[in-house]
Amino acid sequence: MASAPRTEIGSDLWPYEEARKLAERVSAYDPARPVVFESGFGPSGLPHLGTMGEVLRPAYVRQAFKTLFPTGRSDRFVVFIDDMDGLRKAPENIPNRESYSQWLGQPVSRIPDPFGGCHDSFASHMIALLGDFLAPVEVAYELIRSSEMYASGGFDAALKLVLERHQEIIRVVAPTLRPENRAGWSPVMPLCPQCGQINSTLVTAYFPERGAVAISCERSFGGAHGCGFTGEVSALGGNAKAQWKVDWALRWQVLAVDYELYGKDLIDSARLSGQIVKILGGRPPLGFPFEMYLDEDGHKVSKSVGRGVGVDQWRRYAPIEVLKYFLILNPRRARKLFLEAIPQYVDEYLEALREWSRMDDAARRNSPLQFVLQSDSARRFDSDLTFGLLMAVVPAIGSKDRALIWEYLTRYDHKIEQDDDTRRLMHTLVECALNFYDDFVAPLLDFYKPRTEAEREQLSRLRDYLAANADATAEEIERQIYEIGRAHYDKPGKVFTLLYRVLLGKERGPRLGPYVRLRGPAEIVAMLNGALSAT
Repeated sequence: MASAPRTEIGSDLWPYEEARKLAERVSAYDPARPVVFESGFGPSGLPHLGTMGEVLRPAYVRQAFKTLFPTGRSDRFVVFIDDMDGLRKAPENIPNRESYSQWLGQPVSRIPDPFGGCHDSFASHMIALLGDFLAPVEVAYELIRSSEMYASGGFDAALKLVLERHQEIIRVVAPTLRPENRAGWSPVMPLCPQCGQINSTLVTAYFPERGAVAISCERSFGGAHGCGFTGEVSALGGNAKAQWKVDWALRWQVLAVDYELYGKDLIDSARLSGQIVKILGGRPPLGFPFEMYLDEDGHKVSKSVGRGVGVDQWRRYAPIEVLKYFLILNPRRARKLFLEAIPQYVDEYLEALREWSRMDDAARRNSPLQFVLQSDSARRFDSDLTFGLLMAVVPAIGSKDRALIWEYLTRYDHKIEQDDDTRRLMHTLVECALNFYDDFVAPLLDFYKPRTEAEREQLSRLRDYLAANADATAEEIERQIYEIGRAHYDKPGKVFTLLYRVLLGKERGPRLGPYVRLRGPAEIVAMLNGALSAT
């Protein structure tokens, strides 16, 4: 393959660094052989933020490879679905969870769909969710299901090698296992022909010449138990799968995988799988372990929403491009990911977008946004407004009236109305800020009701003034509020605490004169009447 153009494209961006390493690896390949990128997904649970990273990051390297070598060889990106994996426990987020104990130990491709039976299996439902999950990020990939690869015989030749060389594989893997798990460990996991479980079978003999093994279905785990079957079974044609570290090596071998990223917690597993693929006569792919996502306390986030932020949450509180931007940042560095951090990442993205609009084409090729922007993404953000400010404005205004919020924003920065991309993106940000307000701010607001005659008199005086002076300026309204305060407090400013609590549900807020004008005196009169009538 021709060397990369010496334009220093992406010299500081990790996908280009990885693409150059990959080019060296494949330089001697036959031109007809494609470059293969891979990622994996276990359909025993819902797609999560880690899934997004495991798909997007190889896709970034693939894009960089195409940019550096536009006339190079063909490529493919495989997302491998491990639907032969046995169900170890019923996920907590499925309906009728208790009833799924009867399916423990069986491959998820053979377990009924728990979500209303709209798919032919548990795995098929999760795969459909994966498709919906990845659709917004515009990444091209092909799915390969483990169950189909095994059943079609796609892995048979490699499985025969595993049986022939099982002792070598065991010698490599056994020292890494707990002492109690070493005895009886086998690189293959046959399905029991009697009970259908895959986790309960113990291999007692190998017959590589006919691709078979002898088994005893006697293992127990969780709430599942072997059925006691003994006999010889074929390890080919979908009747068995490899233990997962061996299975990983099988993928690399059979699919000729050249590049795959994985989490830092899989470093040892990747090393073992690399040794196993060499035993099979193959070559481990390139790639590197990426760091974990951390919560606000520095702990690793859970695979689902649990600790940290789920993808559905992220899309509710920030544009999808911000998630892609987060994932393009140096994956060798652990990053904190929790709800309160989202505004920071949005503002980092907005600043990058402002810079992007000022760049020429050459500079843009070195920008992370080259990997982030989608077909319908805004290409500019011509405003100094920050998402952090917007997140403060919505609760400060104390209203979900979009027109009112928009009026406030355009008063603050009229430029957002002068550019289509800026206006479109700002509308999206307003919706995200409103979602955050609905979910986390509004439920905590404590709207105060007057408790004394003095408090009722203060609210009544302001109500009567606004009703009689609908055209009063912000300055005139502010003066009137101070007059009310002087009549009731040693320091007139103390009246503002009462008004903020009644109108906003909190003790601080924006200047009340401009706020009343922005919301409209008539609406404030209605709110004051509501507070007075509730006492």
